[in-house]
Amino acid sequence: MSRKLINKLIVGGLIALALVLIWGQASTYLRRPANTEKHSYLAIPQAAHSAEKGRLRRALSPTGFSGSAILVENNQIVDSYTAGVEDNESGKNNRLTTAYEIDSLQKSLTAGLVMTLVNRHEIALTDHLNQYITGIPGSAEVTIRQLLDMTSGLSLPKLSYKGDSLPRTQYLKILRRNVKFQPQKYGKWNYQPVNYVLLSMILEKVTGDSYQQLFAERYTGKLKLQQTVFATDTTGYDVARGYRLKKQGNMVKQVLQQPNMATVESELGTGQVYMSAPDYYKVLSKLLNGALLGKQTTQSLYRPINFAQVRYHGGLYTEKQSFYGANGYGYGFEDHVRISPDGKKAFVVFSNLQGNRSNQPSLRQVVDKLTNQYFNVGK
Repeated sequence: MSRKLINKLIVGGLIALALVLIWGQASTYLRRPANTEKHSYLAIPQAAHSAEKGRLRRALSPTGFSGSAILVENNQIVDSYTAGVEDNESGKNNRLTTAYEIDSLQKSLTAGLVMTLVNRHEIALTDHLNQYITGIPGSAEVTIRQLLDMTSGLSLPKLSYKGDSLPRTQYLKILRRNVKFQPQKYGKWNYQPVNYVLLSMILEKVTGDSYQQLFAERYTGKLKLQQTVFATDTTGYDVARGYRLKKQGNMVKQVLQQPNMATVESELGTGQVYMSAPDYYKVLSKLLNGALLGKQTTQSLYRPINFAQVRYHGGLYTEKQSFYGANGYGYGFEDHVRISPDGKKAFVVFSNLQGNRSNQPSLRQVVDKLTNQYFNVGK
């Protein structure tokens, strides 16, 4: 056998061996389950010592709480409490890094995206809805400001959605057929999520990007959030599954809630995002303190000229002097946030168990009581 042939065989064997090793590593990677450890970083620091330690456990445990909760002071977690499991099947415990469906708490983040375009002079609060979306009743009268404050007079009856998708064009046709404009409610506050669905469609129309792209750029990427993901794709994240308490005979059972994807997509800008409690606090605090919008824009969003007449601005209830708040319910989740106007102090509660047993206090009652104590309401 010639030396030349021997050299060729050696080189060929080395190449074959290298390919085998490479494929072995690749196939191992492909088989490897999603690594959720990369999402274990908390968005805000935890205080080493705090007089608040144990406060949340004492308050929330009597409710049969399942979820994650934090108390924040000066942008640090001063107390936290987690209980229950992410998923009844796996039995994996809820943790501070667990992401929950935030439901209506997403509206405050949608408002932040809208005000970003206002800052860029791409839209104005005085613009009318029909400048961007036509065919909606009352769109010539309704302004972007009124959509943000839910004083538009628009409403949408509860609809059922079926299937694995809800294309924007189809959804817009549904809105044009079903949205109602009530002149008697125009200029008056009326909680209607469709206001924020329309705002989200305006965002997409003006920028040419999807809502998800805008959210990822402005929040997830910019603030380096690690436990924030859209409900349309939660692969690789520790996300809780939502359960609703339901009475069956003499027993109360936890029933898993599994909305179809069309229903999820109908919640455009109003309830499509999973976040951990620290991730959500980080975003909202930076919206309130001006870090994301600037002081002047923040003031115009949450404390406009007419704020005394309207108790809701930019996705938050703003009538209290010591704190703003929001609540979210749906798909087996219950969420609450109470936060000081400067964003430094907060109480965030995310639960993946909706409803309460008759012999236990409701989560909302406990949240309201602790809120009054923590923010010194009435003192």
